[in-house]
Amino acid sequence: MEWFVEKNVNRKALNVFFDAMDRDNFEVHTLQVYRGEQCLLRLAREPYSCGDAREVYSLSKMFASTVVGIAVEQGLVRTEDRLVDIFERKNASEKMSHITVKHLLSMNTGHDRCIIPEMSAAENSLEAFFGIEPVYEPGTHFAYNTGASCMLCSVIERVSGKDFFDYACENLFYPMGITDITWKRCVDGTCIGGAGLSISSDDIIKLGMMYKNGGLYRGERILSEKWIREASSCVSDNSTNGTPDWCSGYGYQLWRNSREGYRGDGAYGQLCVILPERDMVVAVQAFGINMQQEMDHLFAFLDDMDGEGQEGSVYSFEPLVAKEALPKMDGIYLLEENPADFRSVWVTSDRDSLALSFSDGGSIQTVRAKAGCWTVNRCSMRNMQPFSIGRFHAERREPLVMAVCCGQEGNKTVLVVRCRTSPHAERWELTRDGGRLHITCAELQNGEIRMELSGNLLRKEK
Repeated sequence: MEWFVEKNVNRKALNVFFDAMDRDNFEVHTLQVYRGEQCLLRLAREPYSCGDAREVYSLSKMFASTVVGIAVEQGLVRTEDRLVDIFERKNASEKMSHITVKHLLSMNTGHDRCIIPEMSAAENSLEAFFGIEPVYEPGTHFAYNTGASCMLCSVIERVSGKDFFDYACENLFYPMGITDITWKRCVDGTCIGGAGLSISSDDIIKLGMMYKNGGLYRGERILSEKWIREASSCVSDNSTNGTPDWCSGYGYQLWRNSREGYRGDGAYGQLCVILPERDMVVAVQAFGINMQQEMDHLFAFLDDMDGEGQEGSVYSFEPLVAKEALPKMDGIYLLEENPADFRSVWVTSDRDSLALSFSDGGSIQTVRAKAGCWTVNRCSMRNMQPFSIGRFHAERREPLVMAVCCGQEGNKTVLVVRCRTSPHAERWELTRDGGRLHITCAELQNGEIRMELSGNLLRKEK
């Protein structure tokens, strides 16, 4: 449990915030608030941690645009540079020839939709981008397009002569002490840029503090104040884009807030909010659908957070409690073809605990669970970490940190799996019919089935 609340923070306001979020079915996993250089809040609800690197979806864009800003500062590229000049494309169409780096940064390429699905699956993501003709004149139409973010990575590789991730490490991550991260790539090896970054709440705060402090991090210049002013300004008109905090202006991969300040954000509630007028930075990791409600509740809390109030609750996600003994389904089961490439599973159980050892032909990975508490599992598996938005190209295996508990509900053995390396949580249901085992993996919040595993008993445990 990570739960620090500075003494002058109103605990009652914090209670109201968590109650409102829970009421709207919006899970807050971690929350950090800094004013000046002082930490006012650093919270992680059990079983989550502020130090876990986890998928932040489109909050990745804020990190990608920061890398571009560094390259601009170094004189490697200018925002006015045209893509056709950078990549020496002589036969491009008129609209394509007008796209600049600034258009990529501000989601104004002229495309009418996100083209990352085509780019991420292509043998050559660069050719895929140039093969999709803009519908509008570049600079005249805002369309949220992760493909534009991916192209920024290709730009950096071309002008620097280095792999984008290597350049980011040397110029952003290492200088800011950011380690233990991963960034997903397209099929051709290009960094996705606009999604796929796994990074911790602690590191999100570092980036936010650097922006709030005008480009300085612990006295070292990372970005110029000029770049931050430009990147956080209203470059694109997105006034027809939807709810207030998504139609108040868009900068360089940054959203203008409807009330004040600006932010990077990612699907399901990932936020890095910078509020210069309050000298404040906020980082949130969460799972929910209506992010406008999240922003509304967050600002309501920030408005009321000063001043001591009643004692606050320590919110946590309660594990399943054993109401009846788990049934014996011990044995080795040969699995049918499945997306995770598991060939077999060895099940061992006790009255209130369970272990599933999966073999994929090259490794055995074990998921352990106990009733009444969270058991942390560290594994490396393929397609077992929930990941949406286009189902980008998956690595052969991904590192997973899963907090798991178990219990029995009727004829189903249930595992609640909270993935600390992504915002998602799942409910696994195990049933056995004679010598046949069936495992259903479904999203905890809405019950949508993501994967099913089935197999026949090979050998029963004695």
